[in-house]
Amino acid sequence: MDRKINILVVDDEQIVLDSVTKHLRKKGYVLHCVLSSQEALDKMKSSEIDIVLTDLMMPDIDGLELMTLVKEDKPNLPVVMITGYATINTALQATQLGAFDYIAKPFSKKELVAVVQRAADLVKATPADSDQLPTAQKAIDLKEKEYLRSFKRIGDQSWLVLQEDGIVIMGVERSFLEKVGKIQTVYLPSKGDEIRQGSVYLQVFSSDLRSHNALSPLSGIVVDVNQRVIDDPASALEDPYEKGWLVHIRPSRFDFEIKLLGL
Repeated sequence: MDRKINILVVDDEQIVLDSVTKHLRKKGYVLHCVLSSQEALDKMKSSEIDIVLTDLMMPDIDGLELMTLVKEDKPNLPVVMITGYATINTALQATQLGAFDYIAKPFSKKELVAVVQRAADLVKATPADSDQLPTAQKAIDLKEKEYLRSFKRIGDQSWLVLQEDGIVIMGVERSFLEKVGKIQTVYLPSKGDEIRQGSVYLQVFSSDLRSHNALSPLSGIVVDVNQRVIDDPASALEDPYEKGWLVHIRPSRFDFEIKLLGL
């Protein structure tokens, strides 16, 4: 029998806590509901929490600050942000700081259950002790660590590599794909397209038809696109750092934009 997933729900509105509890308890989750970030931090000390579902806008300690504090002790714990301010800037800031995903108010039962289910699947798939990883998985992890030494990593969304000919290879992080879950469709720019730093250059639809976007770390002209990712995304993106690369671009403002990224 699968173990029960413990979810900590943090919101300063009791009506939101009641709604979340109503929908998720029916799915077999164990709910711990609090009205403030300080109560949430206290609950984290006294209870074993698997997922945190927190409002963004709260007095004293907001959702982003709470997430930062939670991840100091539990960096791999999925945090889902609830926000009534679902702009791309809010979503990007949350994911860059380590949020698993976000859900915008007013959300439907289907949206809530779907995002929590993805987080729960990740929790169940993550070994309590990384030493228990199968030998094959250990080999993959070691290979990726070695390979990524030449990468520039952009938050938990994207990576890039500058080649000797000045062309930049871009792709997405494994952590981004884990948040997406099962992939149904991938959209990429075409050869010759111009993309801008901060614009959406990858759009992924998961099996529940939710859209997930990755923003381009650089501006430039697309000179090559990985057709394998478009034709068979589930297979190609199993290896996001080699055969799962996304595009090659000829950057237009590399030196300037790389400084903006703090790299």
